[in-house]
Amino acid sequence: MDEEFQAPQWIRDESDPTKEKSNGEPSHKQKIILTITLCVVFPLCVWAGWFEFGRAQSGNWRAWVYTFEWPLFAGIAIYLWRRLMHGDIPQIPKPDLEALAKEDEEK
Repeated sequence: MDEEFQAPQWIRDESDPTKEKSNGEPSHKQKIILTITLCVVFPLCVWAGWFEFGRAQSGNWRAWVYTFEWPLFAGIAIYLWRRLMHGDIPQIPKPDLEALAKEDEEK
């Protein structure tokens, strides 16, 4: 089969039941990078929400949307940080390329 149509390495391969499955837990270095990223992104989002609140107070009606949008982004950052720190990374099953090729040939 062509290399072009091979699934990437990070996709879970369920074809070999004897193969050991990784637990998805991030390494110590990845945890540090995730925490540093959160420590930069969270205050930036809170500051941006406060900045937009000031703009909204001075009469910019569109800034009201951003006043609530930036803190929402901060909340999403915390949610993703918690999820990734616990190794809760979504696993994508590897597709059966031979079956898909046969199905395509039949059409």
